Amino acid sequence: MDGFARRKEKSKENIRTAAAELFAQFGVDKVSIASIARKAGVSQATIYNNFGSKDALARAFVAAAVDDLVLRVQAVLTPEKPYNDKIAAFVQFLSATTSSARPAGAADPVFDGSRDLMDDPEIKKVRSAAQERMTALMLGLIREGRQQGQVNPRLSEEALSVYFGVFMEVFISPELRLKSAQRPDLARELGALMLYGLSGPQPPKR
Repeated sequence: MDGFARRKEKSKENIRTAAAELFAQFGVDKVSIASIARKAGVSQATIYNNFGSKDALARAFVAAAVDDLVLRVQAVLTPEKPYNDKIAAFVQFLSATTSSARPAGAADPVFDGSRDLMDDPEIKKVRSAAQERMTALMLGLIREGRQQGQVNPRLSEEALSVYFGVFMEVFISPELRLKSAQRPDLARELGALMLYGLSGPQPPKR
C-alpha cells in the first residue's frame, strides 16, 4: 500500500470512528454529515466520496453494535458454569444492557433510528442474523439445563426457538428500552419471566 492509499484508509477510519462516537452519543437522526466531518477532520465531500451517505455509515455502525451485543451475550453464556449461575448472569446482563449509560428518556442510537433506516433491508438482515445467533446461544444454554435436570425435557426446540425469538425482539424494542432506561428493574423482571416462567423464582437482585 503506497502513501496515498494509506492516507485514504486512515481518513476512512477516522470518519468511521467519528461517526460511531457521534451516533452512540446523540443517536443517528441527530447527527449530520457536517458534524461527522468536523469531528473526523475531513471535508463533507470526502465523506460522500468514500461512503456515499450518512445512512451507509449508520448501517456500518448498527451492524458493529449488534455484533458486539451478540458477542457480549456469548461471553456471558459460554463459560463453564452451572446452568443456574448462567441464568442469573444473563438476567443481570439484560438489565444492565437495557438501562446502561443513558439518562431516562434518552434514545437508543442502535435501535431507535429513523423508521427508514430501521426498515433498511441490510439492517433487517443484520438484526435477523443477530436474533438467530442469540436464539442459538439460548438453545445451547437450555440443552445444558436439560442435562443438569433444570429444564422441562418435554419442551421441543422448535417451541423454544419461537419463544426466544419473540423475547429477543421484545428486548430490542425501542419502547421497552426507553422504559428500561427509566426503570431498570423492568428489564430484570422481564428477563426472569423469559427464563423462569410465571412460577419461577424472584428476579436476581443487584
